[in-house]
Amino acid sequence: MRLFLPALAGVLSFAAPASGQPAPSLADTNAAKTPRWHVGLTADAGQPVGDFKRNVNNAAGATGHVLLRLDRSGQASLRLQGGWLNYGHESQRSCLGTAPHCRVAVNLTTANGIFSLALGPQFAVPLGRVRLYGYGLVGMSRFATLSGLGGGLVPDFVAADENFGDGGAVWTGGVGLQVPVHRSTSIDIGIGYERHGERDYLLKGGLTDQPDGSLGFDIQRSKANLYAIRIGLTTAIRRKPRPSTATR
Repeated sequence: MRLFLPALAGVLSFAAPASGQPAPSLADTNAAKTPRWHVGLTADAGQPVGDFKRNVNNAAGATGHVLLRLDRSGQASLRLQGGWLNYGHESQRSCLGTAPHCRVAVNLTTANGIFSLALGPQFAVPLGRVRLYGYGLVGMSRFATLSGLGGGLVPDFVAADENFGDGGAVWTGGVGLQVPVHRSTSIDIGIGYERHGERDYLLKGGLTDQPDGSLGFDIQRSKANLYAIRIGLTTAIRRKPRPSTATR
């Protein structure tokens, strides 16, 4: 959060000279119409708050979104957003199969994370070349502990099982800036707040193998809300112009 505010101030100072230019004419405004569909992807750094912060220090992941512009200038949009935030993972070497001797050794990763999917309105205000936007979304989220092959923040979902999970409603809101770097692509910098409410979840080391072959669960329960700082790209989906059908 403390690193995000200086970056935001720097982007606004970049936009200030452009915002002081004369207002564009109606013809220029019409020429600057934005395409209806935009897609984006951001890398996320999550910061838990309240009771959740007592159990989890931070989180990391990614969020994708799709925007449907509802007006010609793109000031009102419908936003669909989904993402995954990992708040703890561990890996260990394990044998593939039940043979007495370990013929194939693999990395077994257990990851604790939050899946979310939400929909709602987004509104934008132009500040010269930069666009300031804000959104409010409602949807569903799931706190899940997955075990699968592979390493890193996310296991191989094709060869993974959910060991524990708790789902519910989520409300998320956020603000951000889009700084154009190309005719149809912008750098997207923002911060969002996710309100998940009371949830059951596991922490790193909360899933254990018992001597009888079963799994043991050290379940935590608390409010599980967080902030997420995001940086990525948003790009327009431009349709190819239709060939002219005019005849001589």
